[in-house]
Amino acid sequence: MNSKFLPVFSVDWSGLLKKLQQVEGDYGILAPVSCYDKLLTRIRDLGKPFFIDSGIFEHQTHPWYCKLHCEFKNYRWVRELRLADEKQLRQKVKDYLARCDNFSPDYVFAPDILGEPLLSLHLARISWEEYSCRPRNYILIGVVQVGAVLYNWWEKAVPQSDSFPPHYDSPQSFLAPLISAYRDIDYQYIALGGLLTSDITTPTGLKFGLSAQELDKLLAWSRPEFVLGGLALSRLEVLKKHHVWADSTNWLWWDARYDYRRFGHRNALQESLG
Repeated sequence: MNSKFLPVFSVDWSGLLKKLQQVEGDYGILAPVSCYDKLLTRIRDLGKPFFIDSGIFEHQTHPWYCKLHCEFKNYRWVRELRLADEKQLRQKVKDYLARCDNFSPDYVFAPDILGEPLLSLHLARISWEEYSCRPRNYILIGVVQVGAVLYNWWEKAVPQSDSFPPHYDSPQSFLAPLISAYRDIDYQYIALGGLLTSDITTPTGLKFGLSAQELDKLLAWSRPEFVLGGLALSRLEVLKKHHVWADSTNWLWWDARYDYRRFGHRNALQESLG
């Protein structure tokens, strides 16, 4: 990664890739590892910066990092999902990296768990150990789950006599050491994740939870290389200001069929390249 802003477009089927090929300029392409082999190969052959991620929003009913636990309790069998043990997690990470190896991407996002910053850090450590055990042709990007901390931080309306000073009683007081922990593992590239929130009014059911001003403030002190789900025309200036790369979460956001007033008479994809 260099210090110049780069828009990255998410692709998960061939029709989107065909549309993207009409865009002129420098951009990257992000695809989930679950895409079929032919599509991943076609993306690689385009010669654009190629990213692969673990598909954090997929299979939420039985997430990959969980195992099914069965126990006979109170005269009946009880089934529940529990966090997989480290051996199972490590094998999942090995399988993920091995599949990425097959398609020679430029960048791979380390697996993370939505809304779980500390568990994601644990996975990031396992991922780095497996990634660095042998030479690979791509760069591993650590994903810091910042959204749950930013959106759920409880601030006292009236400071108490035993309160921490403001700097020590804020999301930054938790997230700054968390980001440093990723750097200490040896991650040279950090992405901020977990910033999407549920929103039934959007075609995707998701919405970026920070305003441009809030994102500007976050990037000023966190200094990441990437913002997952952060690409939008309304945030271009902020992303360019901080020389941060960002991806679009879903192409529906750029489709005139879903918002003709905004996108019916413009090429939003081309505009995002600046």
